[in-house]
Parts: sequence; structure tokens; C-alpha cells
Amino acid sequence: MTEPRDGDDPRWPSDEEPRHEDEPPPSDGSPWPERDLHAGEAVDGSESGEPDGDSDPEEDAVPPPSTEAGESSTTFSDDAGDRRSWDVRQDGDRRRPTTAEQAVPWLIGIILALTGMVIVLLALIFVGPDGVGVGQSPTPTTTPEPSVSISTLPTASPTAVPTEVPTATPTPPPTYGALEMVYLNRATAAAPVSLLRRDFSTTTDPTTVAQAAQGVTAYTWAPDGRNGAAIIAGGAVAITPGKDSRALVDSVNAIAFGIDSATVYAMRVARNGANDDASLLGIDFASGDTEAIATITFPHVATFPDPALRESQFVDDGGLVRIYPTLDGKLIVWILAAPAIYRIDPADGAVTEVVRRPILWSPDEQYHLDLAEKSGTVTTLALRNRAGSTIAAVDVSGLVSHVRWAGSSNEVVFTLGRSSPGGGVRQDLYVWDLVQGKAPSPLTSNGAAFGAEWLGVRQVWLP
Repeated sequence: MTEPRDGDDPRWPSDEEPRHEDEPPPSDGSPWPERDLHAGEAVDGSESGEPDGDSDPEEDAVPPPSTEAGESSTTFSDDAGDRRSWDVRQDGDRRRPTTAEQAVPWLIGIILALTGMVIVLLALIFVGPDGVGVGQSPTPTTTPEPSVSISTLPTASPTAVPTEVPTATPTPPPTYGALEMVYLNRATAAAPVSLLRRDFSTTTDPTTVAQAAQGVTAYTWAPDGRNGAAIIAGGAVAITPGKDSRALVDSVNAIAFGIDSATVYAMRVARNGANDDASLLGIDFASGDTEAIATITFPHVATFPDPALRESQFVDDGGLVRIYPTLDGKLIVWILAAPAIYRIDPADGAVTEVVRRPILWSPDEQYHLDLAEKSGTVTTLALRNRAGSTIAAVDVSGLVSHVRWAGSSNEVVFTLGRSSPGGGVRQDLYVWDLVQGKAPSPLTSNGAAFGAEWLGVRQVWLP
């Protein structure tokens, strides 16, 4: 810091030039007024409070600084009588600052202090609990986070949020009654055959699924129980309860669903000179699209019907041409006039000759039924396990046909045919409860019901 010059005290700046002792008196010739340093009036009688030219009355009320070297003092008094005017001869040619001028540094200091406090408060307000400004991302650390914060993603090119595509909810499989079945029936002995549906565990009357003036020759039902197909007037038609039937393919002799419910297989036997051509067709049930899978050719052989009771049993078991969908996804085709039984792979159309028809097992694959006839009028049903041991057996009067297992593996339903005293044939449905061990009990008694299939049950045919 530079030392102040003589008579120039930098601590007391002045807004006006000082008046010196050698300055001439006022222009009116009057001498400089003398002031009593301790009184409120001048020696010449003028009031000390009146302004004198350009002088400031507040300036005259400020006490002089200390005269000791290197020190200064400021005296404030509320008593007007303690004020004295500025004396150039005693106080020097630099006047003392006014009270307002002395207050300026204090005010500046207070303002700076308040400004600092405001800055601190603002910093506290806009700083998060982790020491990071609100709205600012913290400095990344090397510790991996379990998920990426959206604030760390680039904002220059926003990433499109993928729209969640709703997935189709699978339709739950339908449920069926304990004895709910579809079966063939005649209203009277001379009426055409219709396809009916009924739950025999209730008293509800049956509903008609398919009927036609020509009658229903044969039918098959999907393993899931939803759809079926029937042969009417030589052609296969698709059947969905509650909807109109639709044509699938013409001129077929037998139909059967595969081990699933999507494909219907049909056999078409046609004369070809001295031979018969038996063609296996695969039909997509939903679309009706048809493809030829394989064709078997063999010499044509003439066939003749059996007596009425035996013929009824034969037709109920499938008639001249039968298709058995085996559990391995293959098909066994049995044709009465053919010299062999054929195993066909629908995937590639490969045909293999086999020696016997497949065996029907219970859904749990633990049991199967053997049928034995006595004198052509009595049938023995024997329940056997996998080891071949007989678990249960029962004799019924009549010929048994079209045996089918319940899904529980505890019951079987079958057709029992008897000769009518009038010369005709009576057929009714019977159920055998294998758990209770009782004799089979009838489900129908009209003498014109046969060929029942449990709804929602896949029959297990094993080669």
C-alpha cells in the first residue's frame, strides 16, 4: 500500500475541494466567521444550523479525526451541542467524511454478507441428499448398477419404446360330464341313423348333432371333444356343434381323427379294373385342404353280408374299411378284402404290412379288454393287466362291439346287440364300472343306440 501524502488522508475522501487558510475572505469583505466549538451559534451571531454557501450542515456536525499519527477515531453524538464545525487550522485541509459516507462500507459489508448467505441457501436448496445438484446426474462410478437409469441414456436420438404385442390366450379345454358321449341312434327301426350327444349321468335329453335323409353311415370324433366328422351320402363332412356342417371330401369309405384334433384321415377304395385302389387322404379339419398320402393296390374280392346280428356287430366295429390311429402317430388300415393289414406313416406315406390289428388299451396304458364268444349268443369281457393276468371278467348275453374307455381308465362303454323276437336286431349302450365290480348296466333301452365315443378322451391303440 502507498503511504498517503501530507495533508491527503485516503481514509476520508472528499467530494469537494477544501478551503485553505490563505483563501481570500468572502467577496462582501466580511471576515471568516468564527464558531464557538462548543456552542450552537457563531461568534457573529449567525445560527450554526444555517448553511453557509456550499457547505453541508451534516459535514459540520462530524467530530474531527484523531491527530495521533497512524490512528483515527470517529466520534458520534446524539447531542447537537457536542457537535463542532470543521476547523481548517486545527483539522487540516481535508474534511472528515459525513455519517452517510462512513456508513457506506458497513452497508457494503452487510450486503456482501447477506449475498453470501443467499448463495449458501441456494446451494443447499439445489443440492440433493447425495451432494449432487438436483436435475444433474451423479458422476458414474465403477460399481455396476442393476439397471440403467433413464438419465444416462443419450437424449439426442430418443429410443422408441417397443409396443407390447398382446399374446393370444389359449382357450382352455372344455370339460365334459361323467358319462357325456356322442353316439348313433335310430328314432325307429325304419328311420335313418342320426348322430346324438348326451350326458347319461343327468336326466337331460340328447341333442342331435348330425342328421340327413340318407342317414349317417359312420363318424369320428376329435380327441379334444370339440369337433367331429361324419360320412353322409358317401362324402365326409365336418361337424362343429352350434355351426352348420361343411363338406370335406367326396367318395370315402372310412374316416378317423389322428392322435390330435387337427387332421382327419379318410380311406377311399375305388375299383381299378381287376384291382382295388385304396388311397389314404389327409384332410386339414380347419381349412379342408386335402392331400394324398399313400395308395395300396390289391386284387378285387367280392364280399357278402353276414346274418343280421353278426352284420350289425361288424358294421358297429367299423365295417369293410377301418382306420386305427396308433399312439406312435402312425395309422393301421384294415380292409376286409385286402390280403394284408397295412401300417402307414402319414409323414412320408411309407407303407408296411403287419400281421394283426392294434390292441385298445386304457388311457393309462395299464389294462386292456379281451372278448370271447360262446355259442354266438354270450360274450365274456375279461380285464387284463400288462402281464396278461385277468383282473375281472363278466358274461353278457349278446354280441359286444365298439368298446371304448373312459378317461379315468375305470369304466368302459360298449354296444350290446341281441336278436329281437320279431326277427330284427336290438342294440343298446352299456357301461361297465371296473372299480365297483358290478355287472354292466344299460345306458339306453330303445334298442337302436350304438357306437358311442366318450367326449374329450383319446383312445389308445397300440400296435
